[in-house]
Amino acid sequence: MKPAISWSPVRFLQTMLETGFPTLSQLLDMAKSFGVGYVELHWAMIPEYDRRSLDQLRKELTSRDLRLGLLTCAPDFTHPDPDERERQLDQMKTYVVAAWVLDAVGVRVTTGCAHEGVSRQQGVDWAVACLSELSEFAFQRGVRLGLENHYKDRLWALPDFAFDPDIFLEVVGRLKGAAVDINFDCANPLMTGKDPVALLEAVIDRVFHIHISDRKTGEYSHRVLGEGDVPISALLRLLAEHRYAGLISLEDGQSYAGDEGTRQSLTLLRQEIDRHWQVSSGTG
Repeated sequence: MKPAISWSPVRFLQTMLETGFPTLSQLLDMAKSFGVGYVELHWAMIPEYDRRSLDQLRKELTSRDLRLGLLTCAPDFTHPDPDERERQLDQMKTYVVAAWVLDAVGVRVTTGCAHEGVSRQQGVDWAVACLSELSEFAFQRGVRLGLENHYKDRLWALPDFAFDPDIFLEVVGRLKGAAVDINFDCANPLMTGKDPVALLEAVIDRVFHIHISDRKTGEYSHRVLGEGDVPISALLRLLAEHRYAGLISLEDGQSYAGDEGTRQSLTLLRQEIDRHWQVSSGTG
């Protein structure tokens, strides 16, 4: 079984927040025009979290034969203020309930920001404690959490506490047994000069969702797939060998090529999926 493709339109996040364009309805129309079955939404793209607004959004998704992939959230569980960590946890519980109402595939979570003065041990302990509590809340509601090997949220001023793969793997190890899966980001390791294939191999048994994008090594901005240094083919081959059948979400952060760049990326992604999953099934 081949993975399904989702579209994460992060290139529109700032304009949605600053100018209101595109609207959510317009964004969903774009997703439909790109031929995907799933769309991923950053939490800030949804202006209201009351039940009436969420029910309306679910109707809009359904009317276009779309489903919400991830509700992409970025909790700051490494904040030095315990009251702020508690507030972040309460907010995430709201988002988990929203994901349930919206019939999302899951919720993307993070450890938090790399705050000055927070030691590695403190950050790991705080992140593990908050993620463990959130996982119990989410599991009871049938919502999957995906911890990302994250670098920096577009609304953050600081990088992720666990942007170093060694710290990320320590957190993952500490969460063994908790209902926390992994949203693997194929491009983020390049921000620290690390090998994304090696990192994927280390966590592949816990991966339930994929972010795919392209960038040059050490460069934060996204590129059209195939124009950067991300070893896309090697990553997809590894996933196919492990019979991965979840979502692969195009994290569309490039803006220089616009919609045409999105179409080019989706075309390449579809071709790579067809090639690798055909081979892995023994039909190629």
